[in-house]
Amino acid sequence: MTAKQLKSVANAAALHRVAAEVGRSLPPAVASRDRRTVLVNVKMAEHTAIALAKHAAAEGVTQKQFICRALAAAGVPMDPLDLEDRTPRRRAAA
Repeated sequence: MTAKQLKSVANAAALHRVAAEVGRSLPPAVASRDRRTVLVNVKMAEHTAIALAKHAAAEGVTQKQFICRALAAAGVPMDPLDLEDRTPRRRAAA
């Protein structure tokens, strides 16, 4: 057996041991609860939309997150999920 094969077997054994210790239960990816969403469409001046996009990008958040954070700061009750980036991620090409 080569050194690479031995290392692979050792890693597999370690992974199996850890998996057995932890068990097979996985937490839910998203807490399930009754949550209705609606679409809010806002028209604004082009320069305002551009400024919104630039500010959101500068903070590393989505435009929705930027708006929701501003609403929360103004005292509007927010669902915590509206403050998160929940944009579906594309899979890498195989």
